[in-house]
Amino acid sequence: MLKNIKIYTLFLLAISIISCSSDNEVDRLFDEDGETRTTELLSNYKKTLVDSEFGWKLLYQPNNSVGFYNIFLDFNEDDTVEIVSDYALGGQDLETTYRVGKSQLPELVFENYSTFHNLFEINNFVLQAEFQFVFESVTADRIEFRSKTDNGDDITKIVFEKATAGERERVIGTRTSYDEIAIGNGTTSFLRNIIVTDPSADPMAEPLFQGTFSFSEFERVGIITTFDQETGNIASTSYPVLANDNGFDLVNPLTVNNVDIISFIFDEATNTFTSEDGGLNTVIGYDLAPVATALVPSLFSDDVDTFDTRFARYLYFDNTSQFYLQQTSPDFLNLLKSVGATGLDIRMNLFGPGVHGIIFRGVDGPGGPLTAAFNFTVTPGERLTLGYLGATDPIDDVISVILLLIDGSGWYIQETNESPFASNPSFSVTSVSFPNFRFSIYGI
Repeated sequence: MLKNIKIYTLFLLAISIISCSSDNEVDRLFDEDGETRTTELLSNYKKTLVDSEFGWKLLYQPNNSVGFYNIFLDFNEDDTVEIVSDYALGGQDLETTYRVGKSQLPELVFENYSTFHNLFEINNFVLQAEFQFVFESVTADRIEFRSKTDNGDDITKIVFEKATAGERERVIGTRTSYDEIAIGNGTTSFLRNIIVTDPSADPMAEPLFQGTFSFSEFERVGIITTFDQETGNIASTSYPVLANDNGFDLVNPLTVNNVDIISFIFDEATNTFTSEDGGLNTVIGYDLAPVATALVPSLFSDDVDTFDTRFARYLYFDNTSQFYLQQTSPDFLNLLKSVGATGLDIRMNLFGPGVHGIIFRGVDGPGGPLTAAFNFTVTPGERLTLGYLGATDPIDDVISVILLLIDGSGWYIQETNESPFASNPSFSVTSVSFPNFRFSIYGI
């Protein structure tokens, strides 16, 4: 009994001594140990980044629905980093600093505005890009990160791979590859087809697949559009793209007759991209085949009859604007972007009675925004045809759009329910010959 009392007394004494000790001293003991471990870990991570003789390379895909950006990184001991990318022709590869630190988890942060920041904020953050990455695993040759801000199951993974000599120059070389995907090689044409054929079939046989192709350089996706001659409907599918020195790959294959078509090589002589995947012949090129083969009565409307009198002005906005109308086709959207136009301002009788103007917003000449003059010819209840009369400035930069606008078959015009404004209804304007080109406008 006495022995138990002594043990109990010693136990109480121990508790008393511990309770008299400062809680902060105990916390500080453990914190100092944890801080030491964390400091060593972060120091090793930074050393790994800096020690790579030829820097690091990554294929950056901000989210699964967009394509890839080639990026080269060279980290320095003084917390600066050289960034070389194929984004915006390198225009956002600004001098920046980096930090290897810890918030809740060890992270790599690009501190000053540069490529990652621009990708993060552009077009109202639509890319879901990031400039803060959480370390997940680190080796001398490979570093894996995840996006700091992604939640749920769809978390972007980022992988740095140790670069070899010449990687910086390779990335610079891919910059022009995206120009070739976007517009080819110096053409004024606007129609770009994609056609899949079987080389073993009769030469007169119908293609296995036929559509049109456009490229969104911002999202790095190719868009393939098909047209239904019976209904007048179009359907578009986006394919994330990865460019290389010779052409590009579709990250998600185009599947035709159970054959996956992925890799395309650019032929500068013919201004085409070709693929022989799966033993099929696939060609992306300009003016290879017609789109519509006849008029589509379901696209007729009396709205065309009053187009030049119902409103004095019509406005088209691209998808960088909150007023963008979603029935605009990807082919038209990307054609306008390819010439640098962010919108169209269509003004009735701008140059006099019956002489209407189309202002190309974002395309400036010596006298201000480029403005082209047109007259209209209406086929009642069917379509409207534009005749080109001249322009305030040279039209070389927008010639492909002008040629589309003045196509002799004209345009269908139909009022739609896209506009949220009762006093400013929306209208779809669809090319008769090339219905893959459709844009929606507001009446003002």
